[in-house]
Formats: sequence, C-alpha cells, structure tokens
Amino acid sequence: MTAPHAEQLIAGYLARLADAGAELPREQRNELIEDMRSHIAEARSRESGDETDASVLNILDRLGEPGVVVAEARDRLGVQAIPAYRPGILEIAAVVLLPLIWPIGVILLWISPAWKTRDKLIGTLLPPGGYPALFWLGAAVAVTNGEGVGCSGVGVNGQPIQFSCSGPPAWQMALGTVVAIVLLILPLVTAGYLAVRLRWGRQGAARPA
Repeated sequence: MTAPHAEQLIAGYLARLADAGAELPREQRNELIEDMRSHIAEARSRESGDETDASVLNILDRLGEPGVVVAEARDRLGVQAIPAYRPGILEIAAVVLLPLIWPIGVILLWISPAWKTRDKLIGTLLPPGGYPALFWLGAAVAVTNGEGVGCSGVGVNGQPIQFSCSGPPAWQMALGTVVAIVLLILPLVTAGYLAVRLRWGRQGAARPA
C-alpha cells in the first residue's frame, strides 16, 4: 500500500530544495532537483513491505535538509553564491516618482532588479502617465462637458431675460465622480503595491543553511 501523503511529502521537500537553491544557476538547480527526485524514486523502490508516510519521511531525512544539500552541491560544483540584491535609493525613488514624474519613475522601475516583470508592467500601466496624464485627461473631459452645456434666455415685454441651462444627466455626473476618485487613488495604490512587492522580494531571498 502506498503512503497516502507520499506525493505531498516529496513535493514539499523538492519545493524547499528549489527555494534553498535559488542562489544556484538555473541549470545546476534543476539538475540537483532531478537528481534528488531520482534518488527518492530509487529509495522507494527498494523499500520492502507496505510504504507508509513514516518510511517516506525516513527517505527524505536520509537525503538531508535542503539547505545542507544545496550547500554541498554548491561547494562540489565550485559555484559561488549569488549575493542577494538589497533594495535602496533606486527603488525608493522609483516608487515616489512613478505617480508624480512618470517617465523618470518608469525608467528607474525597469532598471531595478528588485521587481519581477509582472510588477514592472503593473507599475507602468496602472495608470500610464501617472498624475500628469490624469490631469490632462481631466482637463480634456471638463472641456468636452462644458461644450455640451446649453443655455437659452427668453425676455417677455421688456422683463429681464431668464436663463435655463441643461447639462449632463445626474447619473453621468455621478459616474464621472466615481471614475475620477478611482483614477486619483490608482497611482497611490500602484505605488503601495510596488512597495509591498519590494518587501516580499527582500524577505524571500534564499540563504543556504
């Protein structure tokens, strides 16, 4: 009988091994993981009797802690550990300038290795142009709405002219207000997202045991 949690235990061990080997070159890291996978399969095939979760754990214990395995592989291959990147002034400037001076913020964002490509795309496109672009967009919308307002005056028997003006419907004005609020908050939300992702990246840097 196969251990009910064998696959989960093995997958967890290999995941820890991959995390510990983050400082290794990708080719060597993948080769190490495949070697450990082969050793586990070979050890399981040699086990006599019914396989249990305990026997699988014993196999993994004999292989060693992932951090130790990675350290030994690194020494054996003569590969030096890649030092973890420490975010600094460059990243702070990117987060601060992205909403205010968008072109410079985007350049700093893409120069920094502290974010993944997905995070950089989010920072670039939400919203594109930052607050300056939103200002010009709002000005264009205001001019367009102003052109849509019509006023008419009627004078009767020499009485003062009474004006009546028509503008956009109330629902359109309410919708425009909601969209404006979202657009005003979006650059700050994006900057906060990048700051959080930057913190996660720093904490997630692998260290060999």
